[in-house]
Amino acid sequence: MKRTLRALLVVTMSATLLLSSFEASAREDKPIPQYMLPGTVLIYDDNLQIVIKKGGYPNSDVRPASRSLDGPHIANVPEDATEEEARQIELENELAIKAFQMSLAGDYIQAPPPKIYPGMKVVYDEVTGELNNIYYVDENDPSGYSLHNEPVSELNPNANSRQAVPSAAGDVQWKWGTNNRNVLTYQAGDDSFLGTGRATYFTGSIGNRDNKLKDNDCATHKEYDYSKKGDMDITLRNLDTDKVFTFYQASVGSLPDAIIDIWGLSNLQKVAGNTRDTSVPNVRYYHKRFSDQSIPR
Repeated sequence: MKRTLRALLVVTMSATLLLSSFEASAREDKPIPQYMLPGTVLIYDDNLQIVIKKGGYPNSDVRPASRSLDGPHIANVPEDATEEEARQIELENELAIKAFQMSLAGDYIQAPPPKIYPGMKVVYDEVTGELNNIYYVDENDPSGYSLHNEPVSELNPNANSRQAVPSAAGDVQWKWGTNNRNVLTYQAGDDSFLGTGRATYFTGSIGNRDNKLKDNDCATHKEYDYSKKGDMDITLRNLDTDKVFTFYQASVGSLPDAIIDIWGLSNLQKVAGNTRDTSVPNVRYYHKRFSDQSIPR
């Protein structure tokens, strides 16, 4: 009887390992499509297969023109800027130069693609068809989905949890998205985060600390710029118009092809400067490290 139980246990454990291996392989072998028809919405079923709820696949390969990496964007200091505003712009410019030099030297971490889970919803830009956002099933949000509720599993036991570390070892940079256009740099010198890349918008009702989402809220990357307090203002600059806005960290997400996620289309369009755009291709954000935020190593 004991031998039978041991044999059954071995078979069960082997089957579990095989299933986990298969699930991991499925996630690696079938990356999330980077482009679909504009406005496409897809959901992954229990077998991690794509079910298209709206839209479909593009008729041809769609790729954006590569942006020339010819230098960092240096923002102008307006004539009417206060001394404090001028100092802030000059600081961000200095940090942008350092971040650019890190990129040129290859001193960055290549972020892995987001994990795929059953029930996960993926939405694409209504105008460009670019990958905009990933939502996870969340029964606590009236919409049924949220940016931050990544499932906890054997493959990802640390989802939705972070451990603080005592001290910084220096500057750290991460890159992700199409042509690595999203670049986030932790600057140890002034204990801050500087991100450049694309801005998208998200929907939903509840943020990652059970807070109600509202105008001027945004989401940062759940792996590299995580907080449940969001107690530092985020200065967001449209690098193509030099217009500056203040946002507040209210959630986190996987941000598959964006450096920052703005809550509500109308709020994103304020940053864009018009009511036609559904994403902003070239923004920069800056904030001091949140009080509950891990210092990267």
